[in-house]
Amino acid sequence: MQPDRLIEQARIRMRELVPESADLLLAVSGGLDSMVLLHLAVQAAAVEPRRLAVAHLNHGLRAQAGQHDASLVQAAAADCGLQYFAETLPENALKSASVGSLEEAARAARYSFLERTARAQNFCFVAVAHHSNDQAETVLLNIARGTGLAGLRGMPDRRLLSPGVQLVRPLLDFSRAELAAFAADRGISYAEDASNSSSEFTRNRIRHQILPALRESLNPGVDQALVRLARQAGEQLACLDALADQLLEQAILECSESIVRLSRSRLLQSPEPLIRHALIRLWDRQGWPRQRLTAAHWLRTTALLLQNSSVSLPEGLLAESRADLLILRRG
Repeated sequence: MQPDRLIEQARIRMRELVPESADLLLAVSGGLDSMVLLHLAVQAAAVEPRRLAVAHLNHGLRAQAGQHDASLVQAAAADCGLQYFAETLPENALKSASVGSLEEAARAARYSFLERTARAQNFCFVAVAHHSNDQAETVLLNIARGTGLAGLRGMPDRRLLSPGVQLVRPLLDFSRAELAAFAADRGISYAEDASNSSSEFTRNRIRHQILPALRESLNPGVDQALVRLARQAGEQLACLDALADQLLEQAILECSESIVRLSRSRLLQSPEPLIRHALIRLWDRQGWPRQRLTAAHWLRTTALLLQNSSVSLPEGLLAESRADLLILRRG
């Protein structure tokens, strides 16, 4: 794609994701993708003015290299005349505090920092630089983990980061190769993160080992195929979401922060997969945690529609059925 064409396409995509003149906080790590995002956002704002600022988190995992990245991003923000907000975590704090994978800990810390910065600086939109290759890797990773339709959708182009703060991904339609070509054409400086080559991290193994093997032995266009799968899954999931919301509207009899009462008979007018999806939607709307809920938990909960019984669920949640009621209670 020609550089001017990429600039125009990115400007259109940003306008679609972020309302005209709305402030936009840019998450910039210093790597290729985010430095190109910074450049494209500045170009777009020159045509359609909006307040921009840069946010950078030093995870405290890479010593001098992390400090170099922070200096690079700060200088780039200054060159563009943008505010720069940064935070540095104590050295190796993520390694010592992480109970899961280091990747997940770093991701959680990054989004927490972006959410806090957006709120403190009155930004309603935060842009990150995920591109189509990232999307392909995410879909493949989700398939391997056995996630459902939501996992096949991969990363949405927008999602709620917290109440009042939207996360947007304006570069999902562009490939890593297109961004690299654009950076080379415009002389954009960026940092190379050595950890991106480490086989210690799952995503790196997908990027450097599994996807190349699939391209060579199965389908040279496997990345594009996975991105198409994500798009199709997203379209179907949107239809399913709408049906689930209609079902909830018909079935909910009472709803408060800690308890929801639904009509069993109204729920049973729909197929069981749609009921399960509606309950997941309800969980999210209530803000109830569901990370520890497994497929078995959802199946046991929907089975209550056919019998008077109760099921204890993780995080202090209880599902109970009696008479024509399915009662969901927390605390």
